[in-house]
Amino acid sequence: MVLDLDQRTLREIDPDLRRAIGRIARVPNLLIACDYDGTIAPIVLDPTKAVPLAESVAAIRALAALPQTTVAVISGRALRDLAALSRLPSEVHLVGSHGSEFDIGFVERLAPELVEVRTRLQNAVRQIIENQTGVRLESKPASVAVHVRGPSRTSAH
Repeated sequence: MVLDLDQRTLREIDPDLRRAIGRIARVPNLLIACDYDGTIAPIVLDPTKAVPLAESVAAIRALAALPQTTVAVISGRALRDLAALSRLPSEVHLVGSHGSEFDIGFVERLAPELVEVRTRLQNAVRQIIENQTGVRLESKPASVAVHVRGPSRTSAH
């Protein structure tokens, strides 16, 4: 890992952080993993509009290009949605559905009885939120999410 910092910048860095950077720079293999929403893409009212910041993409690409360095972006989003929205290069591994979907072809499929549980849960949650303004249900391969960004204060409770 190449860390290009001038001496003044090094003096301004907290000593504990400087030591941690030094330890990281000496590891033989490095895995850098980060979340998608709120980390490389801002939290937005409509999750389908959460695109990564250009600076985040540039940093992730630079990290993925380093030798002995693996970069992964992990999300609760379905892998297909994460890939379409992020448009990250293939050097960056994508992990969707909180770890049940991987871009390298491994997908942990739910057992039929768990698919039934997820479907029952989805139907029950849909009934609870059906009259709530601004509340949205999102069905995922291994879960169900309820988005409450944007509802009125009474709907969110």
